[in-house]
Amino acid sequence: MTRTIAFVRIQNQKVAVEIVNVFTTGDGRRIASVEALPVNGKTIRPFTQYSIGGPSQSSEARIPVAFLTDIGFAVDMPAPTIAEVGSL
Repeated sequence: MTRTIAFVRIQNQKVAVEIVNVFTTGDGRRIASVEALPVNGKTIRPFTQYSIGGPSQSSEARIPVAFLTDIGFAVDMPAPTIAEVGSL
């Protein structure tokens, strides 16, 4: 499976994100739906979302594509399978 990975700067720190989707608004802006990648196996929530109930931290956000840096692709290699004796 191929994933699109990029970095976004949040309060002087670079956060690795996976680009889930990119869409264009009616006025021509390109917005990316991103999800923060885990750090040392732990889920992080670097994005603040505001609602009627107040601010909350989230691992998902929609940000302009212009704010993404170092965009690249990561390919997950499938685990090798071992043939059983006599199956060849």
